[in-house]
Amino acid sequence: MKSVILNGSPRKGGATATVLKAMREELGRGGQVEWFDAYDLDIEPCAGCLGCRPNGDCVQPSDDAQRVRAAISSADALIVGTPAYWGNMSAPLKLIFDRNVTLFESFEKGLPSPKLKGKKAALVVASGAPWPFNHLPDSGGGAARSLRKILRAGGMKIEGGIFVSGIGPGLPLPLGLAAKARRISERLLG
Repeated sequence: MKSVILNGSPRKGGATATVLKAMREELGRGGQVEWFDAYDLDIEPCAGCLGCRPNGDCVQPSDDAQRVRAAISSADALIVGTPAYWGNMSAPLKLIFDRNVTLFESFEKGLPSPKLKGKKAALVVASGAPWPFNHLPDSGGGAARSLRKILRAGGMKIEGGIFVSGIGPGLPLPLGLAAKARRISERLLG
């Protein structure tokens, strides 16, 4: 089994990365895990040229967008984590998805159809807002909605999501979050 983890956080020791690392540890027991830090990738913005349509790869010069595309394409599972910014995912993470629309959807018949059926997914969203406010649309709830839309557009089966609030850089995961990360990882492996 091959899994890809997209870390959309600039903080490598922050809440998002801490949960993703716990999932990586569990997923590593059942196969190969490839990790990408969105903030470390060299990706040019989508030019809106539509050169990838109806069903091709991005035609912009090769950069890390194509590398991530190849990894997701060959993976069995995708785990995406992001802090919530203005009720959405981080900008570098969204850039990965913007440059890879045709990885998730085919447009050959004029309407989008999913291309990643059979693959599994999970999401992690961290918010500075305390529970239950971290679930609101202008906080983590909006970021989760955006990620679910992308993953479902690809036809992926979402095995679970984790909303994180109240843990800071360098702090250990509360036992409940660590257990949830393990359970979701096990479903991805199963």
